[in-house]
Amino acid sequence: MIIVTSKFDFNKFGLLLSKHSYQVKNNDILAGILIGLEPEYALIDLGLERICFLPLKELSLSHITNAQELLNINFIAEFFILDIKDNQRIIVSLKRVESIYLWNRLRQLDFTNMIIYAKIVKYLKKGRLAIFNGLYFFVLNSNIPKYYRRTNNQNLFIPFKFLEIKDSFHIAHISSTSAVFSKVNKNLILEAIYLGNIVSIKDFGIFINILGIKCLVHISEICQNPTIDLTSFYKRGDQISLKIISKDIERGKISITLET
Repeated sequence: MIIVTSKFDFNKFGLLLSKHSYQVKNNDILAGILIGLEPEYALIDLGLERICFLPLKELSLSHITNAQELLNINFIAEFFILDIKDNQRIIVSLKRVESIYLWNRLRQLDFTNMIIYAKIVKYLKKGRLAIFNGLYFFVLNSNIPKYYRRTNNQNLFIPFKFLEIKDSFHIAHISSTSAVFSKVNKNLILEAIYLGNIVSIKDFGIFINILGIKCLVHISEICQNPTIDLTSFYKRGDQISLKIISKDIERGKISITLET
């Protein structure tokens, strides 16, 4: 193993930590310098008694094909203490610091009325993995319109709205359905009459699409007999007249009734 030694003679902050017997722990962020580069990891000097290891998979949130294009001897940055092994081997991360800074920048935005466009990067059984501004979000299928769930376009950007942000866990819940609702909300007027297309028929009612919003007309709104076969009256694709009786802006849903 060949290690190229840097010109970095000492780390004043590291010496200060040693002077006061500070015990470095997981999740600390310390400034350091790269002193060597191997095929699978880089060697980092944080001014501590031991050299730290930066796995190349912890280099960046972005996909890096050639680490040497980004790293060089005497490269200086802040490093996240990822793990301290039993043998006192210290593992650090650059992408964790990047993630923290991106998250803090994201928190400064006004989420109330903001719609973002995120790229779907992975298709999972219960949802999709989307990326926005370098951060990854998992979106449940229930929060994605069926049109977007059916497509396999790898370069698809779709609208999302933030539902909830949990700072302590760096978790955000986002919904494409709510974003689509926000875009058409101004065109949905209470007590107004609209034409909707039937998209599916169930035992308990019919689902109808109005301006891209999927709504349910419960069987109790259609007939007094709860055991009636609705396919005897409707079929998929039929257009029927409906009245909007309420809007739930937070959940991105509307309540409708048949226009008689």
